[in-house]
Amino acid sequence: MGIRRRLRAEVKRIDGLQAAREGRWQAARDDLTLALEALTAEGLRAEVPKVLEPLVTACMMAGLLDEAERRAVDFRAWAADHGDPEDRATAIGKYGEVVAQIGRLVEAAEAFREALVALGEPADETGGELRWSLLSNLGSALAHAGRFGEAEQVQHRAFEVARELDSAARAALAASQLSLAANGVGHRERALEWAEVAHRCVRSDDDDLVVAEVEGNRALALSRAGHTAEAEEAMERAWAAARSIPLIAQQARVTKLEVLSRAGRHDEAVALADALLAALPPGQARQRAVALNLRAGIRLQAGRPAQAVADLLSALELKQRVDDHRGMATGHLNLAHAFLGTGDLPAARHHARRAQELWEPLLRAASDEAGSVGLFDTHATALTQVAQELRLGVDDVTGALEAAERGRSGPLSERIRAARPARAQVPAEPPGSERMRRLARRMGATLLVYAPHFEIEAVSGQAPLLREIHMWVVTPDGGVHHEVQREVSDDDRLDEARPVDFLEAVRQLERQVGDDALMAGWSDALLGKVAHLLPSGPDARLVIVPQRGLWSVPFAALPVAGEPLVSRCSLTMVPSLHALELIAHEDVWRGEAAAGSSGALVVGGVRNAVVPTPDGRLLPLSDLPLTLETARAVARVHRASALAGPAATVPAVLDRMGSADLLHFSCHAVLDARLRLDQLPGCIALTPAGAEHGQLTSTLLASTPTRARIAVLGCCATGQGLVTADGVLGLARTFLIAGVSTVVATLWEVPEEPTHDALVCFHQELARTDDPAEALRRAVLMTRRTWRAPEIWAAFTLIGSPGPRRGEE
Repeated sequence: MGIRRRLRAEVKRIDGLQAAREGRWQAARDDLTLALEALTAEGLRAEVPKVLEPLVTACMMAGLLDEAERRAVDFRAWAADHGDPEDRATAIGKYGEVVAQIGRLVEAAEAFREALVALGEPADETGGELRWSLLSNLGSALAHAGRFGEAEQVQHRAFEVARELDSAARAALAASQLSLAANGVGHRERALEWAEVAHRCVRSDDDDLVVAEVEGNRALALSRAGHTAEAEEAMERAWAAARSIPLIAQQARVTKLEVLSRAGRHDEAVALADALLAALPPGQARQRAVALNLRAGIRLQAGRPAQAVADLLSALELKQRVDDHRGMATGHLNLAHAFLGTGDLPAARHHARRAQELWEPLLRAASDEAGSVGLFDTHATALTQVAQELRLGVDDVTGALEAAERGRSGPLSERIRAARPARAQVPAEPPGSERMRRLARRMGATLLVYAPHFEIEAVSGQAPLLREIHMWVVTPDGGVHHEVQREVSDDDRLDEARPVDFLEAVRQLERQVGDDALMAGWSDALLGKVAHLLPSGPDARLVIVPQRGLWSVPFAALPVAGEPLVSRCSLTMVPSLHALELIAHEDVWRGEAAAGSSGALVVGGVRNAVVPTPDGRLLPLSDLPLTLETARAVARVHRASALAGPAATVPAVLDRMGSADLLHFSCHAVLDARLRLDQLPGCIALTPAGAEHGQLTSTLLASTPTRARIAVLGCCATGQGLVTADGVLGLARTFLIAGVSTVVATLWEVPEEPTHDALVCFHQELARTDDPAEALRRAVLMTRRTWRAPEIWAAFTLIGSPGPRRGEE
C-alpha cells in the first residue's frame, strides 16, 4: 500500500507540474493536492516541499488566495523545522507573494526582507535566482505600499542581479517593475523609459507570465504618457499572454480597464469593470478596489456621482480590510473629491480630513528623498486641491491660498530649513497669509502664486488633465488678490469644455517658444487676469511660485502689453513661499567675499568629460572651448582664478566648494544619466582624474555644505528635472539643498556664444548691484539685443531668492 501511495504521489506531482507549465492552474492545484495528501498519509515529510511550493503557486495563480495562504503557512512551518537556508528563504518568500496578492503589502515586504536574511549570500546560480525573485517581489510590494524610494533601490538591485545572471527575462521583469514604481509617483516619461527597456529585454521564447507583466506595465506607461494607440496594442499582447492564467488574466483586465478609460472608451470600460467585479473572488481585495475606483472615475465623468460614491465606499472598505493605509488615504481623497462634486461639503470635509490624517504618517515614515517626494507628489496635489475648493466654496480666498501653499511646501522645505542653522528660527509649518504679506513687504516683491486644478483620477489621485488655473497675487502693500482662468485648451487658446493634458501642452510650448500666437495664448492664460497687479519700473520684482508643468514655462518671454514680461520687472521662481521665507531669513549675500571665505569658485574649460549611460558604459562628451573664456572672464569680475582644464576635477571642486561664497560652472551637465529615481537626479561632468570619471553628482553636491549664497549653472538645461508637487528634482534643487540661496539656470540648451555673453554680463551686473534678480534681468535684456530669438534669451531663469533689497541688513 505504501509503494502505491508513493507512486501515486509522484505521478500526481509530475502531472501537476506539467499542468502548471501548460498554464492549467486549477488542474495543477488538484493534482498537487492529491500528491500532498498521499505524501502526508505516508509520513514522508522530507518530500513535502517538492509539492508544497508548486501547490502554493498553483493556488495563487488559480485565484484561490485563501487556500494559497493556508498552504504557504504550512510550507513556512515545514521549512522552519526541517529546511536549509534556501528552503526557509523560499518558503518565507512564497508566503510574501500570497499576502501581497491579498493586499497586505507591508506584511509582504517584511516577509521578503526576512527571506533575504534567511538566504544570506547565495552560493550558486540557483541561490542567485532566488535572490533575484525575492528582491523583485520586495520592490513590487514596496512600490504598491507607496514606499517608492526603497522600491527603486530594491528593483535596481534586482535589475543588476538579473544582468549578473545573464537573464534577459528577469531583467525585463525588474525593468517593468521600475516602470510601475515611476508611474506610482506620476513620473510618466521615466516610467515609459523603463517600460521600453523591459520591452527590449523580452525574447520571442519567453513564457506568457513575462510577456503579460512586461506588456501590461508598458501599456500603463504608454497610456499615462498619452500614447493611446500604442497602449492598446501593448494591452492586447498582454491580454493574449495572460488569457490562460487566472490571476494574471485578472490583473490584465484591471490594466485593460484603465487603458480603455484613458482612451475615452467609457462604455467598454464600464462593461469590463462589471464583468471583472463579477469574476473577482472576494479575497482579492486589491484588484477589486482598483476596479471599483476605475469604475467610479468613469461614473463621475458620466455625471452619475451617487453610483460613483457607492463604488468608492466599497473600495475604501476593501482597503480597510487589508489595512492598506496608502489605499485608505487615496480612498478618502477620492470620496472628498466626489462629495465636493455633488455639493455635499460636510462629507467632503470629513473625507479630506481623514485623507490628511492617514497621509501625514506615511510621509513621515518615508526613508529617503525619492520616497518622501513620491508620496507627497501622489497625494498633495489632489488633497490640497480639494482643500482649496472647499475654501473657495465659502469665498475664503486667503484660506484657499494657505491650502495651496500646504500643497507645495513638502520635503524640499524641510531640506532647505536643515541646510543652515539660522533657518531653524523660521517656523517649520508653511506660512499663513500674514506671514506671506510680511514676506512680500520685506522682499519688496510682488508674489504670484499659481495652483492648477486638475481632473483627479479616481484610481491613483494623480492628475494629468488640466481643468482650470487659480492664481493669487500678494502685493508689498499687503493686498491679496485671487483670479481663476477657467478656459483651458490643448491649443493656444483655452476651451472650458475640453480638459488639457497639461504636460503635453507644456511640451508643445517648450518646442515652440518662438511662436508668437502660442506665447500670446499662454500669456492670456497665466498673466491676462492679473496683468494690472504686476509690478513695473526700476527695481520692480516679481516672485513666481509655479506648480507642476508651469516650471517649464519661459515667463520672461510671455508678452504683456506688447513687451516681454522681463522688460518690466525682474523674475524669480521659487518652489514655495515657505522655501522663500526660509532662504530669505538670512539672505545677506553681498558681492564682496565674506570673512573667512575663499571668494568665488569658477569652473570651466573641462576636458575629456564623460557621463555614464544606463547600461554602465561611459559616453564621451565634446569639449566646449568657449567655456574656458567664460570662466576666465567671470573669474576676473570677482578677482578670482578659474579652476579650468586638467585642474577642474571633482576633488578640487569639492575641496573649495565649502568655503566659496559664489559658485559658477561652465561645462556639460546631465539631468539623469543613470535613469534612476532612488538618487537625486543629475550630475555636472568635470575633467576625469585617474579612476575618478569626473561625475560631480547631485548626491555629492547635496552632501557638501557650502557657504555660497549663489550658484550659476552655465550648463545645459539645468533648470529642468522631474516635475513634482514639491518642485523640480534636478540640479537647481540640489544646490538649494546644499544651502545656496539663489541658483541661475537654463530651461533648455543654449548655444555657447549667447550663453557666454549672458553669463559674463550677469556677473558684471551682479558686481555692480548686489541684486541677483535685477542682474539677470539686465543680462537677459542685453542678450536679447544681440540674439533676438526668445529660444535663446528666454531660457535663463533664477530660482530661489531674488537677493536682499539694497541697504537691507
